[in-house]
Amino acid sequence: MKIGIFPGSFNPVHIGHLAIANYISEFEGYDEVWFLITPQNPLKRSKDLLDQKTRLELIEQSIVGYEKFKICTLEWDLPKPSYTINTLQKLRMLYPKYTFELVIGSDNWATIHRWKDYQVILKNFSTLVYPRKNNEHIAINHPNVRLCKNSPMIEMSASTIRAAIKAGKDVRFYLPAGVYEKVLATGFFEPEPELEAKTENIEDSLSSLEEQINSL
Repeated sequence: MKIGIFPGSFNPVHIGHLAIANYISEFEGYDEVWFLITPQNPLKRSKDLLDQKTRLELIEQSIVGYEKFKICTLEWDLPKPSYTINTLQKLRMLYPKYTFELVIGSDNWATIHRWKDYQVILKNFSTLVYPRKNNEHIAINHPNVRLCKNSPMIEMSASTIRAAIKAGKDVRFYLPAGVYEKVLATGFFEPEPELEAKTENIEDSLSSLEEQINSL
């Protein structure tokens, strides 16, 4: 079985994540795509990071009914800090009959040389790189790495979505059905009065996302 490992904080999961994962599962030869949820640092309380349980529940809700999507929380039980090389090696040990490939955006590919043991990753695991805005024109010169040229390029940022919610904007359609309401219910990204001055920039970002989605 060929598995695409799709890592991220998914904070929160949005339709951009699902569109990319859906595309690669159907058009890049994967039997399954595993959402690898990165852990919360136990030594730090990030004001912008939903707790692990909530992020897990939101993804579970979002992928119901699509058998090719699975969730992996392996990194939650590995030593911290988490390193991709350790995760991939552990997965290979746990599932020796599976073939694992790393799936990353072109923005991450541009900085992969900073990753721990990145050369070991590239030598031992195939990697699929999907294009991201401002990083779509990249050079790939490695036999184990290929570019997913035709994947949808929906430049939807979880940070932009979080900022919009804090600014009191209704961005429910940028998230899977029901996720927006659950995120609001956590009270984690409650609107902040001091952000009113920033709403114009947020609206510009959301308008840009709408144009990209409408152009697909």
